[in-house]
Amino acid sequence: MPSTSVLLLNLLLGSIGAGYMVYGRRNNHLLATICGLLLIVVPALISAPLPLLLAGMALMALPLLLRS
Repeated sequence: MPSTSVLLLNLLLGSIGAGYMVYGRRNNHLLATICGLLLIVVPALISAPLPLLLAGMALMALPLLLRS
């Protein structure tokens, strides 16, 4: 059974990912849509809290750093 921190990170990253997907689809921003999808999928693949947090932070920052 996953720890509480992993479950809360899954919920948080999935919610942020859903927001990124909605934003990306409405504004035709492909990178935000892809990062949103990855934010939803990645928590199912990573089970340790620190790598999950680092991957989530990187995916959240990517659309902001590569703005066009």
